Amino acid sequence: MNGGRLSTAALAYIAGVSGTAVVVAIAFGRASGPGALVGLFVILTGLGMLAHAFPIQGFRHQAYQVTLPFIITAAALFSATQLIAFIVLIHLAEQARTRRRLDIQWFNLCNYFLSAALAAIFYQRAVALLPEGAIGQVAAAMAAGCILITVNRIFLAGALWLARGLSPAASGLLLPQLLAADLIIAWMAGPMLVLTLEAGPWMVLVTAGPLLLARTALTVLVPRRRQHRPRQARARAA
Repeated sequence: MNGGRLSTAALAYIAGVSGTAVVVAIAFGRASGPGALVGLFVILTGLGMLAHAFPIQGFRHQAYQVTLPFIITAAALFSATQLIAFIVLIHLAEQARTRRRLDIQWFNLCNYFLSAALAAIFYQRAVALLPEGAIGQVAAAMAAGCILITVNRIFLAGALWLARGLSPAASGLLLPQLLAADLIIAWMAGPMLVLTLEAGPWMVLVTAGPLLLARTALTVLVPRRRQHRPRQARARAA
C-alpha cells in the first residue's frame, strides 16, 4: 500500500491490525521452538532484504516483490524471535530505498508478520499430518504459501478499501495474471526449504536464482496493466 493522506477509518484499521500483530507475536513467541542456525538466518534474511528492497510499483497503490519464498522458508524454519526480526529487517531495507510513509510501512510490516505467522502455524500443522520426508515438506510449504498470499491480500484489500475507496476487484488484487505470478513465486519455497534442510543454508542461494526471472516477469505484467487503462478510458469516451 502506498499513497497520500489516510482517513480516520483507515487509521483505525491500521491500529486494529497492529494490535492483532502484537497479540499474535506474544502468543507465537510462547509456543515457538529454538529456530534456525545463525548462518541460515543471516543468508535467508540478507536475500530477503535484497528482494524486498526493490519493489515493483503497481497501478493501484500496490507494490510487488519476489520475497515470498524467503518469507515462507523463514516461517517454516525460524523461531518467533527470528521471524519477527526477519520481517522487520526486510521492511527496513525496503524503507531505506523507497521512503514510504511510516504509517503505511508499519501496516505493511504488521500485515506481512501476521501472514507469515499464520503460514508458520499452518506449515507446522500440515507437516504433522502429511507423510514424512521431502514430499510432505514441499506440500506443507506450498500450502503455507497459499495461506500467506491469501491472508496478506485480505488485509491489504481492507486497507485499500478504507484508505482509497477501492474494492478488491477495482484494486487489481484479484487479477489472474498477478495471482498466478504470486503462486508461481511461492511454489519455489518448497524446493528451497527441502534443499536447505538436506544440503545446508547455501542452497538458498542456488534455489533463489529463478527469482531474477520472476521479477522480470512482474515488471512486464504490472506496467502493461497500467498502460492499458488510459486506452480503455479513451475508448469509452469515444
